[in-house]
Amino acid sequence: MPISDQLLLLISGFGGSHGLLLAAYFFFRQPGRWSNRFLALLVLMLSIRVLKSVLFHFNPAIGKQILQVGLSACFLIGPLLYCYCLHFLGRFQTSSLYRLHLIIPSVLIIVIGIVFPYHLYTQLWGGIFYKLINAVWLIYTVASIYILWPKLSSIKANDWRQDVDLYIVLSIVIGSALVWAAYFFAAYTSYISGALTFTFLMGIGVMTIFLHIQQQRNKTPSPYANKKIADKDAQALIDELEQFVLTQKVFLDANLALPKLAKSLGWSTPKLSQLLNDNLHKSFNDFINFYRIEHAKNLLGSDSSMKMEDLANSSGFNSLSTFYAAFKKYTQLTPAKYKALQGLQHSEIINP
Repeated sequence: MPISDQLLLLISGFGGSHGLLLAAYFFFRQPGRWSNRFLALLVLMLSIRVLKSVLFHFNPAIGKQILQVGLSACFLIGPLLYCYCLHFLGRFQTSSLYRLHLIIPSVLIIVIGIVFPYHLYTQLWGGIFYKLINAVWLIYTVASIYILWPKLSSIKANDWRQDVDLYIVLSIVIGSALVWAAYFFAAYTSYISGALTFTFLMGIGVMTIFLHIQQQRNKTPSPYANKKIADKDAQALIDELEQFVLTQKVFLDANLALPKLAKSLGWSTPKLSQLLNDNLHKSFNDFINFYRIEHAKNLLGSDSSMKMEDLANSSGFNSLSTFYAAFKKYTQLTPAKYKALQGLQHSEIINP
């Protein structure tokens, strides 16, 4: 194999192999949320699709089973992308029907793979199945953009800085669309262009994660480090903090941040951070989200017909997925189950 081909093989295979590692990272990342698992499976399917195309490009005689696995993975990319976006919007948890977007394609690809194996129906897989698989990927990509558009178009500039998930979900959708386009237009460029595109995207993704980890490690220690506030002084400060939060209802501000709350209290940011971390043993988000969830529970009790998106916004959350995660963390229930349980208890009181 010429050196140029060896170099091309190395670069094109880099993305797929690193995609497998990135998928494992997201799947086992803590906390183990479904959004991480959807993302892990999505990256895994893309990686399998890409590695298949790399193998086929450099060795067209590879086993038909490998080609079948690659195209089967490709069939699941679109549904996984759509479910990931649904989870981001907080819709996936509200209805079990959304699971059909994963169940039906999974069952179809298994049944078709058994009844019409690639090695016996090569023309079928290379013709109508290939077109159908790419059409499903495109349709789900367009559907993902469609359901995300109202959310993305209504976001203010400062919300983007506050919610990193917005960057992630948009990057995933755009990245998936770019890989699809690279393969679709491969007849005009090169079949290996899809793998090269994925390698470029994986390089950016891995570098971003690495820099984020390094940034977290290299954060400048607070000037209050190793200067824990004495318990006798801390209790008065805690009382002042809790009284201020409850009376001013600052937790309803979706853009509330640690420096902003500290400024409102007339404290320094390190002082508030030290009080929360060392004396209350809570992060800023945990502290504020507790009040937001209590407020949401009160709203559910007074108006059970309120839509979940309105409930999240009225409680100080700018993301439904964050609201669902926080609600379940503090109540061990989803908002829908909590509402149903409250309704049951209310009916028992009326009709003992």
